[in-house]
Amino acid sequence: MAYGKNCSMALAVIGCVVAGCAPAMVGQGDSDKAQPAKPVVSMVLGVRQEAPPPPPAPPAPGAPARSALTTPAFYYEPVGPFFFYVETLTANVLPNKYGFAPTQPCIQSGVFKRGQKMVVRFEILDTATGKRVTDRDGATIRLVLPHGEEIPGRWAIRGGGAAMPDSAWMWDTSWDIPPDYPIGSFDYRISIVAKDGRKTVFSPPIQKATTADSRVRIVD
Repeated sequence: MAYGKNCSMALAVIGCVVAGCAPAMVGQGDSDKAQPAKPVVSMVLGVRQEAPPPPPAPPAPGAPARSALTTPAFYYEPVGPFFFYVETLTANVLPNKYGFAPTQPCIQSGVFKRGQKMVVRFEILDTATGKRVTDRDGATIRLVLPHGEEIPGRWAIRGGGAAMPDSAWMWDTSWDIPPDYPIGSFDYRISIVAKDGRKTVFSPPIQKATTADSRVRIVD
């Protein structure tokens, strides 16, 4: 965690390329020795401290009231044939193929730096049977990226080789974001084709507002 002048706190990733900065010197008598340079840390998501905003101004006299938003009808319809629980996470502590490793591994995040590995972990429930879809069901499951690339899902225990016996089993997949990938919102999908031919494509529900949306974000 890094602290800046304005009380900034940052979730960061470690770059494998060491910055050209002067090495720190060690104690007296060892002035001819230098400590290894520290790896570069890039801010991905930060918080800044500012003055609280003023109270909202009352509406102007005669201004039309905003019409109330109503829930679309499909929210009340049956869900199926599959239901998804999905989360995006940082990767483990090891550098990926571009040399980036997260300072906070294996935590949920919706913001990823170019060059970083993004992990997508998910459960799929069959609404007809009420059971999880697992590796025994013969389904074809893929992560579909905006540029058309498709990555097969993998049934695995959470924690990999370091997992405890009672750790959860889920589907997961991962993608190393190219260092020159376009920055901005990232619209991934997950597709499933069951052995009996039933199929669904999941798109994450997102907040759409005039100020922001809640899609996964790629940053520089």
